Amino acid sequence: MGKPIVRIISAELNNFRNVERGVIHFACNTKKNIFDGGSDVLGIYGQNGSGKTAFIRALSTLDSLLSGGRLSKDILNYINVGNDNCRLSFLFSLTDNDSFYKVKYDFCLKKREPEERSKDIDLDFVDDPDQIPVIVLHERLSYSSLAEGKWSNMKPIIDYDATSDELFTPKVRLDEITGKNQNVIDNLRVAKKLAIKQSTSFVFSNDTLKQINKSTNSEYKDIIFGISNFGKINLYIIDSQNSGLINANLILPINIKTSDQRTMGIIPIKLESATEIPEDVFNLIVGAFNTLNTVLHKIIPGLTVEVLETGKHLLENGKIGITVELSSKKDGKYVPFRYESDGIKKIVSVLHMLIFMYNNPSMTVAIDELDSGIFEYLLGEILKIIEESGRGQLIFTSHNLRPLEMLNKNSIIFTTANPKNRYIRFTNVRPNNNLRNLYYHDLFLGGQKECIYEPTNSFAINRAFRMAGERQ
Repeated sequence: MGKPIVRIISAELNNFRNVERGVIHFACNTKKNIFDGGSDVLGIYGQNGSGKTAFIRALSTLDSLLSGGRLSKDILNYINVGNDNCRLSFLFSLTDNDSFYKVKYDFCLKKREPEERSKDIDLDFVDDPDQIPVIVLHERLSYSSLAEGKWSNMKPIIDYDATSDELFTPKVRLDEITGKNQNVIDNLRVAKKLAIKQSTSFVFSNDTLKQINKSTNSEYKDIIFGISNFGKINLYIIDSQNSGLINANLILPINIKTSDQRTMGIIPIKLESATEIPEDVFNLIVGAFNTLNTVLHKIIPGLTVEVLETGKHLLENGKIGITVELSSKKDGKYVPFRYESDGIKKIVSVLHMLIFMYNNPSMTVAIDELDSGIFEYLLGEILKIIEESGRGQLIFTSHNLRPLEMLNKNSIIFTTANPKNRYIRFTNVRPNNNLRNLYYHDLFLGGQKECIYEPTNSFAINRAFRMAGERQ
């Protein structure tokens, strides 16, 4: 298989944060041809605390597992209160323009009980201070192929159960991967224990992938590595913590991706003082700003940001370190970047990744609170351009309603007040309807099958303010 194009086409969350159940079908999944080119934009709107950020965190969890990394240490708080596990499911489209697949990845996360002991699962490490209190209990990777216009039934590639004596099922796949070699089987058993201990995926662990790579079955091998590389290279999450650092004027998190498709992640640059960085990272940052300035000075007319080198010195590891500061340049005048508005800082922070997403059909960028500090007209214009001319996949949450007037109705999902059905698209939307006006209408008067706003009482709020003041 050549270089595959991978996209998320649907997702299901169960008992994840404040979502008891929520199903999202992406805009690309509403087309007759799910492999149709062009951008795929999904905006999520709704009341505070209704599941918008929950979906971004679900994507972050998916990213960790596909990349073979450990789950977040606060993952315990992601499991819905009153439950000991949560289940997530993601459906992907995958193609190299010769072969066409739907790939489904289901997984279950379970709270790790302090007293848990088992001869089958060696959990005698609960006193480890770095121990993550959740394990990946189940994983199932399956696929369906398209041939002569018809989809085959979903077939399992790997069905993994952390509590089972079996490494995984189906047995035919196990035999293909291991060649019935006992040494290989023993190595995979060690990999299974490590996955449990370290709270990582077994399916996408380095040890499992190494063994799969030796397998002779090219079809499922291509599928597994296609999905794994999507998580490692082309799935990028920008959460609301970025905005917090910017608003506090502490750090500008620069989201870097290199032209050779190696994701560098976030490089933090201090705003109140100079930042010390290695020389090779300096070159990456300079290259990133040269790229984003191409777009930035069109978004904010005449504005560019320059990386100023203020000194060199030797680092402890013997490499050259460079001290840098960021400066805005407009009309030939330089101003320390820290004095720019939060909106400009937010744009600069995410712009490099948006450029890559715009040009790469296999790249998915998810941004929580995209509208934070950004002028609403500009936000609508940027999103409209991405939807009409971009190639990648953009997922965002927002409270700014301007995009409702700019984007196709299939590009917008609304959260509801029902935790058992958290995500819906509006029905009965006519071509001449303004989705923003319709949203306001249905907030107060209803009109959808689910309530999209849990009512608040302005008189009760007013009285509560007054009573709180009297208690001071």
